[in-house]
Amino acid sequence: MNSQNQEISNLPTGTTLYHFNGVPVMAQPDFWPAPIMLTGFLTWLAGVRKPQRSWLQRLAVGLLAMPIALIADLGHAMAHTISARVAGAPMDEILLSSGMPRTLYKDNAVAPQTHIRRSLGGLIFSLVCFTLSLLWQRLSARGSLSRELADISLVGHSVILTGSLAPLPMVDSGIILKWKLVEAGQSPEQADQTVHKTSLDLGTAFLAAGALLGFAGKRKLVGGLLAAGGAAGIAAGLGWLK
Repeated sequence: MNSQNQEISNLPTGTTLYHFNGVPVMAQPDFWPAPIMLTGFLTWLAGVRKPQRSWLQRLAVGLLAMPIALIADLGHAMAHTISARVAGAPMDEILLSSGMPRTLYKDNAVAPQTHIRRSLGGLIFSLVCFTLSLLWQRLSARGSLSRELADISLVGHSVILTGSLAPLPMVDSGIILKWKLVEAGQSPEQADQTVHKTSLDLGTAFLAAGALLGFAGKRKLVGGLLAAGGAAGIAAGLGWLK
């Protein structure tokens, strides 16, 4: 899941970390707290799962788990470099910041099918990694470190895959929907409005369902997740989340 099809000139640059498939991966200063906070959360989680661990052991598990969790998001963005190249419209930059990775293109004046093909790489990556993580989990013994890391991988890829399938304006499925509508005869502006309305309507429905389950049904975890997803959909539909 990543924010796509944005103009490089409208965004500040960052520090180049490395190149993948010929595309520079750059990090803005506000990116660096994210892996630190993620390591802290995973260290805490390692202690929750096994309270007998020492703080050093918890930190070691957190450090092992952090790149596994991070690759779910970063790998999704990098996979778009492959689909963009296959589509004949290579990506120019991946920008990491406090939000989602952004895949940036100097030239967005491409055919609708090219936009769609560029968007498929991340979805395919997340689906394949979700399947492999599920297999890893099934092959790992309960209570083992391998099982713990497999769980983290499965959750990470599940979240990114689920988010990418949501019709939000700035993620894969929303972009695919927009350009399918353009192919069907809408203007890009009309298609944008349709996608935003779809995101807003679904977000409202998910928020209501989450509230109902959380309070009336007393399923607080499921209700909270639905409500959070609904709030994100509403924010994206209103243009607050980009």
